[in-house]
Order: sequence, then structure tokens, then C-alpha cells
Amino acid sequence: MRKLLLSFCFLGSLLSFSQQDVKDLKKKTEKFKIERTERISSYKIEYPKANLKSEERLLWDVMNGKPIYIENYNLKAEKALRTDFLKLNGILRLDLSGEGFTIGLWEVGGIPELLHSEFIDNDSISRIVVRDSSEVETFHATHVAGTLIAKGLNTEVEGMAPGASLDAYNAEDDFNEVIEALENNEIIISNHSYGIPVRNLDGNEWYIGAYTPTSEIWDIIVNFFPYYTPVFAAGNDGNAIYDGGLLENYDKLTGSITSKNTLSIANASSVEIGRRSGDFERAEINLGSSQGPTDDGRIKPDITGLGTSIISSSLESQYRKATGTSIASPNVAGSALLLQELYENLNNEFMLSSSLKGLISVTADDAGLKGPDPKFGWGIMNSKRAAEAIINDGNGDIIKEDSLVSGENHRLRIENSTGKTMKVAIAWNDPAGTSVSDTLNDPTPVLVNDLDIRISNISNQEQYLPWKLDIDNVSAAAKTGDNKVDNIEVIEIDDQGVFDVSITHKSDLKNGGQKYSLIILNGLQQSLSNSEFNSAEISLWPNPVKNTLNITSSEVNFGNDTKVLIYDMLGREVLNQQGFESESNLSIDMSTLSKGIYILNLTDGMQSIQKRIIKE
Repeated sequence: MRKLLLSFCFLGSLLSFSQQDVKDLKKKTEKFKIERTERISSYKIEYPKANLKSEERLLWDVMNGKPIYIENYNLKAEKALRTDFLKLNGILRLDLSGEGFTIGLWEVGGIPELLHSEFIDNDSISRIVVRDSSEVETFHATHVAGTLIAKGLNTEVEGMAPGASLDAYNAEDDFNEVIEALENNEIIISNHSYGIPVRNLDGNEWYIGAYTPTSEIWDIIVNFFPYYTPVFAAGNDGNAIYDGGLLENYDKLTGSITSKNTLSIANASSVEIGRRSGDFERAEINLGSSQGPTDDGRIKPDITGLGTSIISSSLESQYRKATGTSIASPNVAGSALLLQELYENLNNEFMLSSSLKGLISVTADDAGLKGPDPKFGWGIMNSKRAAEAIINDGNGDIIKEDSLVSGENHRLRIENSTGKTMKVAIAWNDPAGTSVSDTLNDPTPVLVNDLDIRISNISNQEQYLPWKLDIDNVSAAAKTGDNKVDNIEVIEIDDQGVFDVSITHKSDLKNGGQKYSLIILNGLQQSLSNSEFNSAEISLWPNPVKNTLNITSSEVNFGNDTKVLIYDMLGREVLNQQGFESESNLSIDMSTLSKGIYILNLTDGMQSIQKRIIKE
């Protein structure tokens, strides 16, 4: 059943993307691979084979005549992230384990120990399947795999998703292998605890913090498969020193970590949590954790996990401690899988990855400087609060997925009388930007579709704006204002009362629209006005319909901005009609549509309703 549900969700998420689009993506990744291989092949200096490819590193590219290597990065981590609240016998009584799900694991130089006792199921079969030709079992891969899925024979090392399975790959051909796994509906979460360290970029410092061709390809992949969330370790260069950064001890992120649509993970050295309540108390960043931001000032890393002195699986069915963003990353990835499992249990579908990323970000516990920052990102992951938001959707919290069409303004009214801070976030998988090359600290925003969220207090008209980093002073605390670079915007409001939320955009939207996720903590939705669309006041007939569908109302006036959008069950827009002559009777010609079930969205840019229509 998991497989069937995944298939439906992936197909439904493709919207206007076709199989030809996927083929074009494969061509792009293959072209990048060929160009990279040619540069490596033409590199004249001979290195010992052990240095070119080993458990520790892999020759990835040659830039400006210099070899570029990618390398692996490295019961208390789950408590720090509050993931224990979600698991068997956890306080939330959810009993989540990831059973029936598969996590993708890409590693440099090797695979996990397949027959480690923590990976053997009740039928004496390993829950890890090797999907490429890799054969060498390594400590790093085994430790990361244990953090993801160890079943907990040793209770201290139980993984975040102890019931899940794992598909293991070598990172050498990660782009194409990810695409194939997604086409086969095999994964929705993957972990990547590797990257290019700063020391490997001597003479290519422009690459650090830049939006590179690697960043661009990952953004394309997530846009094609928008239920998929790749999780990357941010790197262990916190103490690295190099010339040309945005500021000393900042700007250390490379390659895939600077993508807009991936989730990049920092490493905390300690996290203190209330024993019973799960309330956050304090945290410290590990000094070795790589700092952001990106060159265009985006909030990266995204989230922080605990990855310091974490005990997990080791070779020969043993256990060892390890430290690094490599270890923080699978803690977040495995916890994220449980959130998708919970959402699917309650809604019979998965969240968009933008919803998952936005939910993890807005529910994180702020650490370090107030607001987001280039060390902790949005803070320490709080699986408990994220799970509560899923459970309380529509009853204290809101998780909503919608599409903004060019020129639209989506509005809703929310009330906060909880006495707690209300947090409102929008997140979206932004189309890939244009990658840079050989340009140091290029500040040009790579954001393509610039959505904006604004909130006003209806009692005094006070305006609230989202967080953003100060690109001119990256070590300073975040400020609020017009965020022109991030594809997640978060507004925090301590005031109590009733508020109007507006979601708009700048310029024309690429592809004519943008799917986005709205997450609200501690807010109840109210009617925007007395004339807000009410399904009881609007009639759609006949339904089933053969040719003409009528939409009538004696209570609602359909103004000039009224628009009717019809989608098929794959989520593709098949009809877009506007410019109606009547304000009370809309006629929709459906004669050209095939028989089947469709979703009709009626909107005036401020309110909307959705109805299921059967075409005979």
C-alpha cells in the first residue's frame, strides 16, 4: 500500500512536468557528469590510487586545474530532537517507526555493514539493500545507517526510524541514482553526509557559498519530485580559515548545501531539554560545524541536529561514538521520515517537501542569536512540536498547501488568543536559478519566484514582516524586512488578537504559478469577511456534468477577479476560465474534457473553494 500511495502522490505532484521533462533532466545531469569526467581524465598529475578514491574521499571534479575531492563528514540525539516523543512508548503515543518506508543513503567510498545485528529483521534478512556495485563496508556508512534505522538491540543506539529499510549507494553518481530511485517511487527522504571541504578548494575559493551547477541540479530534481526531501550534512569546516569569505568564521558552505530546496544540517555540541515536557532549554553549536550564509545571503544551514559524541553502529556488529554534521544529518533525516509517516497516517497522503521543510523550520527551537542565523539556521529541530502541528491541523495550528497564480493575492484571517507566540511561515520549492562560475561572493539573488508574506493587526493596523539575514553584517542578529532571497519566510508575532495574512509575489511567476506551503502555529482561521465564499451559498450543477457546468449563488457576487481553475487527478491544470459577464451565474464549458473526476477551484484572488466534479 505504501508503494501505491507513493506512486499516486508523485504523479500528482508533477503538475505540468512530462516524461520529456524528466528525460531532459537526465540529459542535464549526464552532461554534467560527462564534463566532470572529461576534466578529471585530462588532469595530468598522477596521484596514488588510494588518494583518488578511498573510504575517506572521492575525486569529484577538476576546477581551474586543481583536483576537487568530496569527503565523508561525521539515545541522546533523538532526545535532543524530541524524536523519542514520536516513537514506540513515546509520550505522544504515536508509535512511529518508519516501517514500510525506505530511506536513501549515499556515501563516499563504501556501504554499511549489511549483516550488522542492528540491521537484521526478524527473518534474518538485512534491511539494507545495496543498489549499485559498491562492496566495501565502512565505519562511516555503518554509523550513519545506524543513526537512521538501527532497531535498538542496544537501546542506546536505536535509530530515528528503527522500522525503516535503507537503500545504499556510493555517491559517485548520486544525481542519476536519485532520479532513478524517485522514478521508481522508492524513497521520499535521503541522507547525504558528504561534501567538499574548504581545504579542498585552494585556488577555487569562489565555489564556497556560491550557487554552483551542483546546487542547481539538486533544485531541479526536487522541483520534478516535490515530495522528495534530500538532507545534507553542512560540513565540518567551522574552524577553517581561508581568504575571500564574506566574513571571518562565516561563509563555509559548498556545492549541494547551497541549494534552495535541499535541507542542510548543522551540528550542535550540546542540547538541553526538559526531561518530561520536552521543552527546549539551551544549546551550543559545535565549533567545527560549518557556518553560512550563502553568497546571496540565504539562511543556511537550515536546521541543527545533535551530532557530537553520538554512539551508533560500527563494523563487526560493534558500536562506536562519532562527531560531525555527518551524524547530525541522519538524526534529522530519520526524524523527518517519521513526520511524513504521521502525516500520511492522518491524511492518506504525504506533505510536499516544502511543507516538511517549512514545518521543521518554523517549529525549531531558536538557539544562538535571536531569529535565524548562519550557525544554527532556524534552530534545533523539534520533532515533538512538528508532530503536534500535524495532529492539531485546523484546531490550533494550520498546514495548508496551495498554488499562487501570477497576479493573485491570497488572503486569510487568523486569531491568536493562546497567550503564546504565533508563527506564520510560507515555504516553496523554488525553480532552479542560474548557477555561477568563478565569481567570488556573488550577491545576486538566485531566487526565481519571489513570494511574499505580510501580516497586519486588524485592531491597530500594525504591520509584521518576515525574518531575513543582514548580508552586510552576517555576524549580526537577523532583522525583519522584505526578504528577497529565501524560499522560506517566517513571521513571529507575540501580540494577541486578530490578524490578516496576505500572500503575494513580485514580478511574473515562472511557469505562471507557484505551489507553496503555509504553516501557522498557534493560530485559528476566521472568516475574512461577511462575503467570504461559503460552499453552502454556492451551487454547482449539474454534477455529474456532460457539457456545461453552472455555478450560481444568490448570496455571492462574482467580481472581475473571479477565476475558475479545473485540475485532473494528476494535479494538472486542464481548464482556466475568467472574465465572466455575469456576477451571479458562471457557465463553464467542460465539453472538451474526458470522462473522469476533476477538482474545481473557484477563486476571486482573496477567497476560494474547491469542489469535486464528475465529467460524464
